[in-house]
Amino acid sequence: MARPNVNITLGNGNLGRSAATDDGVAALLLTGATVSGKLELNKHYQLSGTADLVALGVTADNNPLVYKEVTAFYEQTGDGAELHLLVVAEATTLTQMCDSAADSPLRKLIDASGGRVRLVGVNKIPPMEYEADTTQGIDKDAITAAEKAQAVIESYAAGKVNPFRMLMPAPAFDAEVDSLFKPRESSTNAVCYVLASDDAAKHTAAIGRVLGRAASLSVHQSIGRVRSGSIGTDMYLTDGQSYIDADGLADSLHDAGYIIPVAYPRKNGAYLNGDPAAAPVTDDYAQLRYGRTVDKARIIVYDTLIDEILDDVDTDSAGDLSAGQRTSYEGMIENAVLTQMNGEITSFAVSIPEGQNILTSETIRVVCRIQPKGVVETFEVTLEFTNPAIKTE
Repeated sequence: MARPNVNITLGNGNLGRSAATDDGVAALLLTGATVSGKLELNKHYQLSGTADLVALGVTADNNPLVYKEVTAFYEQTGDGAELHLLVVAEATTLTQMCDSAADSPLRKLIDASGGRVRLVGVNKIPPMEYEADTTQGIDKDAITAAEKAQAVIESYAAGKVNPFRMLMPAPAFDAEVDSLFKPRESSTNAVCYVLASDDAAKHTAAIGRVLGRAASLSVHQSIGRVRSGSIGTDMYLTDGQSYIDADGLADSLHDAGYIIPVAYPRKNGAYLNGDPAAAPVTDDYAQLRYGRTVDKARIIVYDTLIDEILDDVDTDSAGDLSAGQRTSYEGMIENAVLTQMNGEITSFAVSIPEGQNILTSETIRVVCRIQPKGVVETFEVTLEFTNPAIKTE
């Protein structure tokens, strides 16, 4: 018998803390040129700040697009953010970059990152001889590229549990709204079209800047969130119009489903109109924030359950998964998601239906339901005088 004492056992895991996630890990796939002895085409690089551009020999003169996009990205995130980079030849089209072939630049970039990338931005400065097909109001290359990218994204999400979302430029905008391609009528909900530009000279889309804004925010937050601050002061559309001069087009472009710069009275600088994805508003993932939220939950649920594969489970007298086992799995998944997504979702619930004969099927059906955070787009305010001497019914 031990002598009288006070024994204290330290608990752990009760603070709800979670490890750093890869929510904001981003990548850029851009056209450019080699820098002798430093930057190679079709080679993966991992950056952590603008100093890495110096190490790669990249300047505004020898690689204007790479320099612009990487610099703008870090203006939004600050140094330290993880950014993956792949530069391809200037003649490479967006469609070729995003092709579904095993050796395509997009697949090479994602594979080289170890599957950590959750946000990808692509952009190009085409060679002088390139002629854009603008019969749909923007370069058709971007439209076909989005279709290719969607297929690649779906394959990585389903087969490798490496989901990511893409920012696609809307180049060569001709300001003809009537014939303009409308992303809201598309079916590529993992892709967002950026018609905003931060390039006064060549009017290239502000891919790095918008990518950096997304990477700096939690998955549930809109890139148009006013509280996050202005996206920039010198902002344009990809036809070169300043965001101030193009205000008359803003409603039409917003309704069409493009990411554009907009002005708010009494606020300095430009803000983004929101985070529309290329899908109808009836699509659950018609906003980037909803896509990013479900991507994060998907990874957490997978990581939670993968260790349970081929493990033994308790069954009841009918051979069904036991009630205790169902409760254990439900609690395990709920705890993982609610802990790692604290503040990013409103609620999360898991149910495992009864009557699943695990002895026969060796399969467990699980239903997970996320209630996302809402976003305020409009306030309808009634402002009026009142006279306390006048009684109203």
